[in-house]
Amino acid sequence: MIVHRQINEKRISSRAGLTLLEVLISLSIFLGALTALSQLIGIGSRAAVQTQLKTQAIFRCQSILAEVLAGARPMESVAMAAFDDDNEYWKWSLNVEPGDYDNMLRLTVLVQYIGDSETVSTSYQLIRQVRDPAMLLDAANTVETTTDTTLEEQL
Repeated sequence: MIVHRQINEKRISSRAGLTLLEVLISLSIFLGALTALSQLIGIGSRAAVQTQLKTQAIFRCQSILAEVLAGARPMESVAMAAFDDDNEYWKWSLNVEPGDYDNMLRLTVLVQYIGDSETVSTSYQLIRQVRDPAMLLDAANTVETTTDTTLEEQL
């Protein structure tokens, strides 16, 4: 019985640590997981930048369209104009064409961000149908001249 006890003690004591092969395998698994996580972090940060640029493009597009509709900017076609904030990466275009119906105009506003690389760029397009302001002015002038002659005739 003493012999069996010594053999069992030798087996237990010789297996107390890790082998070099086990350390190398665990290290390669750790490095593979670390590489995958770093790739996911890079993809996530690029997606966050793209989302932020897309949101800014939407706001800038709506701003240009609101300025055109309010009369702050002329309602005529513009190609790749710079914004007033001196940011050279943001450009906007306005296309004015006849609309789908009579006396309507189709306004197409395109805002683009062209960054240093292809991964950092975005664009947004907004299309709106509006009444032709020239038609509204003609109608207002017709009403004024008709009203003036009618009043003169009544006096």
